[in-house]
Amino acid sequence: MKKIFTSITILLFVSTVCFSQEKTSVGILDFTYAKDGVEKEYVNSIQESVTNAFVKTKRFSIVDRTKMEQIKVEKDLQKSEDFIDGKVVEQGKNVGATYLVSGHIISAHAEEMKSDDGKGKITISYKSKLMISLKIIDVTTGGLVTSETIEPKSGSSVGEFFNIGSSTPSTAISKSIKKIEEKVDEFVSKNFPTYFSIAEIQKKDSNGSASEVLIAGGSGFGLKKGDRLKVAEIVEVTVNGNKMTRKKEIGELKITKVEDENFSICSVIEGGGIISAKFESNAKLQIITK
Repeated sequence: MKKIFTSITILLFVSTVCFSQEKTSVGILDFTYAKDGVEKEYVNSIQESVTNAFVKTKRFSIVDRTKMEQIKVEKDLQKSEDFIDGKVVEQGKNVGATYLVSGHIISAHAEEMKSDDGKGKITISYKSKLMISLKIIDVTTGGLVTSETIEPKSGSSVGEFFNIGSSTPSTAISKSIKKIEEKVDEFVSKNFPTYFSIAEIQKKDSNGSASEVLIAGGSGFGLKKGDRLKVAEIVEVTVNGNKMTRKKEIGELKITKVEDENFSICSVIEGGGIISAKFESNAKLQIITK
């Protein structure tokens, strides 16, 4: 009987994990771009770079581009890149998207630079200017979740320090697209954090504080060794007679080993004592990607 009970408990736990880690469906709208500040040949590369930022996390289901074509027709009729009407949102719902990502390329071109070595030799090189605006629309509500303008970090290479550009315009743009990927990764992580649960406390220190925990999240959702995670307690507070949910941060974890798709071992960086106490009192705890 005990074995049967244990098996049922494990099955229920695994089902809960799978449900909590269900992938979010995202539709990437065709990017619009400023006609006077963007070379059209780079539009697809920039959009692909943004799409890859979602794909590589393994946490999203990207709506097939052929399905997104029916939305493109509607979007092309709009007056500006800032306007997303109800028809577009409804089309997104029809193709199964939970969120729509709208992108506008403000600038993507290479500028020619000339340098003189002082002896009459002129060297021509190129430096790019890349800037994009990203918006996330919640298909369920039709509302704008967030909007952010993104551009590559500057001054991060020896070449830039000495004002040395690339040998061709395409090389300059390619470098900027590569550099902007990190910013897009941050954008995705900030606006689409993933939530996991603590499966068990595996080690405690001499004071009874948690020093190592097992979390119900692994490689299946892009977690990797070295990632830092927040630990929050979900508490209900009453404000002016209205019940509200608050996420109170109580600690921090660092992944030391990804066991498989569903589990990872973490060392406790901060809050070991309170994490242990809250876990043992069955408080509602959430592990959140940073």
